[in-house]
Amino acid sequence: MALTNQLSCRINLKSDYATNANMRTPFKSHYRFPQLVNASKITMRANIVGLKVKNTPKRLHKAVPARAASCSVASAVVDMRQIIEKLMDREDLTLEQSADALQCLLECADPAQISAFLVLLRAKGETAEEVAGLALAMRNNAVLCDCGPGVLDIVGTGGDGIGSVNISTGSCLLAAAAGAKVAKHGNRSVSSMCGSADVLEALGVAVSLGPSSVAACVKETSMGFMFAPRFHPAMSAVQPVRKSLGVRTAFNILGPLLNPASADYALVGVYSPSIIPLMAKSLQLLGTKRALVVHSLGLDELTPMGPATVAEVTAKGIREYQFEPLDVGIQRCEVEDLKGGDRFVNAELLRSALSGTPGPIADALALNAGVALHACGIAEKSVAQGVTMALEVQRSGAGLKTLDAWVAKSQEMLLIEQGDVKTEKKSKKNKSEKKNKKNKN
Repeated sequence: MALTNQLSCRINLKSDYATNANMRTPFKSHYRFPQLVNASKITMRANIVGLKVKNTPKRLHKAVPARAASCSVASAVVDMRQIIEKLMDREDLTLEQSADALQCLLECADPAQISAFLVLLRAKGETAEEVAGLALAMRNNAVLCDCGPGVLDIVGTGGDGIGSVNISTGSCLLAAAAGAKVAKHGNRSVSSMCGSADVLEALGVAVSLGPSSVAACVKETSMGFMFAPRFHPAMSAVQPVRKSLGVRTAFNILGPLLNPASADYALVGVYSPSIIPLMAKSLQLLGTKRALVVHSLGLDELTPMGPATVAEVTAKGIREYQFEPLDVGIQRCEVEDLKGGDRFVNAELLRSALSGTPGPIADALALNAGVALHACGIAEKSVAQGVTMALEVQRSGAGLKTLDAWVAKSQEMLLIEQGDVKTEKKSKKNKSEKKNKKNKN
């Protein structure tokens, strides 16, 4: 049964991918992608490898041809028929093929093709090259945020299902108070009661700022937040498909790889120890200077609950080891001690910890912030030095001062943005009125 007919649409493109040892140099290119995908065959093959597809129609889906546009690719021609056939035969894609395929799908926005691509990747098992390629395509369609070099992010994949307080968000504030330059990338709740954007909004931060405003916050307060929907508009082409599928796909682990400020340093928590090698290699392929990928007893972050598995990522290699919080002076706690609630509950818990109140949540924030301080080089000697620094900052209440300064600056930048919008609207209105008056005369 043929997957597609010969109908295709072509887009003239020009690459502007950043180059490094793992990426091709830019050159002019174009995509060709088929308009028809046989969803019934995709469903059949996906079921054979043990993955059910929800609500997949049995008829052929006709894609909406994309208009001619300018975007970035790494290869001369993309034929989605060949890509899907390779995945159905359980063949791995190269980094470039993965990036090109997603760019093609973002341009075409055909739900059937997007579904087939994501489901078959999941059924086969994603490789680091494929995940890095997907990240490259998303980055290439992102709104970038220039916060300068040396930026740090503390971020998790989510999906651990435990309902803990927003540890990575609080840890970012402690790290910023200790001298790190933090540009956090996050979203509203997807797999938990309260996402990073939710709790920050409850704390008073203006979370939907544009790139120049975020950069101004980082420059003045060492802390900024990039709201994923604003910085990754291309995600809107994929989100309905992900929701319809109802299963985990590669996009469940892409978030930490998509920082619009291109963070040089990162502490990345993952929902399962099984994906630590995948995340670590993906970060390395994307050129991250130094990152620590962690998982601790069911949580996508370091916790005082017990030891964690850590993969340390640098350009030279990846080193995996076990990390024991007791060794750096962090006392044990139970999972209940880290439980959060809605955004208002979590906001109060974070304010309390950042103000200097001791306890398991404060220890968890200091633990993650301390390890992140070592990752970005502020605590040069060791992780223990970083945790000691973070504990001192937490006990002094400096974290709350950083939060308050950031809230004030973010609200200031929001007013400036709103003023710019009003000025622009007024200018357009005046031009329109002048034009109408001229036409009447």
